[in-house]
Amino acid sequence: MHSITLWKLAQSPNYMTNVDKLYPYSELPYLGQYKLVKLPTTVNQLIDFVDYWGEGKISSQHGVSGFSNCYNVNHPYQLVSNGPDRGKKIPNRIPVPSYTDCDTRSYIKDNSVILVTVMGAPINQSCDADIARILHKSFGQVVVYGFDINSQDIANLTAELAKKSIYHCPGYQLPSHLQGLTLFDSHLAFLNVTTAKSELSKLIINGAYDDAVTLSKNLISDSDGSLSNVVQGLITADSTTNTKLMAYAYKLWNNGAKDIVRNHFPDQFKLIFGQENVTICNKGYLQALKLSAAVDSSNRRSVWGDNDDMKSKRVCWQLIPVWLNNSVTFKLYNVDCDMYLELDVNADSDGDRNTWGSKNSAEESLKYYLEPIIKDGEIQFYIVNSQYRQGLKLAINADSEGDRRLYGHNGDIYNGEGRFRWAIAAWSSI
Repeated sequence: MHSITLWKLAQSPNYMTNVDKLYPYSELPYLGQYKLVKLPTTVNQLIDFVDYWGEGKISSQHGVSGFSNCYNVNHPYQLVSNGPDRGKKIPNRIPVPSYTDCDTRSYIKDNSVILVTVMGAPINQSCDADIARILHKSFGQVVVYGFDINSQDIANLTAELAKKSIYHCPGYQLPSHLQGLTLFDSHLAFLNVTTAKSELSKLIINGAYDDAVTLSKNLISDSDGSLSNVVQGLITADSTTNTKLMAYAYKLWNNGAKDIVRNHFPDQFKLIFGQENVTICNKGYLQALKLSAAVDSSNRRSVWGDNDDMKSKRVCWQLIPVWLNNSVTFKLYNVDCDMYLELDVNADSDGDRNTWGSKNSAEESLKYYLEPIIKDGEIQFYIVNSQYRQGLKLAINADSEGDRRLYGHNGDIYNGEGRFRWAIAAWSSI
């Protein structure tokens, strides 16, 4: 039970450990006869940090909690509960009427706070609403400590923050000034859209695909094209890292988020992960891949770029994804011949490897990375064998019919030559 008498008699806050902020109300009861100055005091200013139910920095035998440089929202007559400042008034305290009536609008302006933290204390619906009210829509962030992601408190907070486009970001690494609270071994972060997009890119690049999928599902309700922007940004980045984008798309497709791939990725991703019939066309020579009509003594078919055919079933392929070791590769399956494209185990004098259509679907040499890039305003791909790390190319010299053999290239494929790049499009016999 809080006592106004004890509160009035309590010592002033410790401003040796804690920073003495502008216009704190630590020495004043809630409202009453006092003329209030709302924070922030100028139009273009924001409040950096509010700790809801905070008591300032506390270091005790039980551990460390709280922060030294923030405003602390708390009950009017709550005193510091632990540590060497126990029984003193709370530093930089902004009062609310009660634990169930969390209303700071007389003290803090709407849309004015960058960061809000909550540590362990219950987050009721009144608290949810006030946190959402004071948070700045474009810059706001919330970090809560010691809560289960599946708790009702977090469900309510998540729903309230989503109204301001602030979303839960799993796997978020706290900045240094929010670390070191030894009383809590877990945290949940809720980020504004701009920060969330940046974090999503980091999750994908770092291979944290499960967290990336969760964050993507959280962002799906945002109307500013956040997911499309992240995808576009990664495609235009270094192509050698874009196998990560393919892995991210695979995880979305196979974890209940196919619509994200359909609506926020280029159309080629839908064709690839839907295992639809496609043509694979070389951008240097505008020739579609096909298998030869004849088989050799090992029952294999050679692989060519066709000088004329873009529609027959011979140039119809499917890409079969294979997930292994937190990465996705693809088998290139020719529908007409029921064969998979593989690289030869033997290299020629230049180190290049011939390619074949094979019935043996289990060979490691059948797997390829897809690296999407944007070139000349369209999505193209490097196709790189995962075993030999050789990108596919068409030969410079054509045969008498104008067709070109397909090889794995022993060298740099990122030199701008079109014969190392491939377009993937829906196959049609029309």
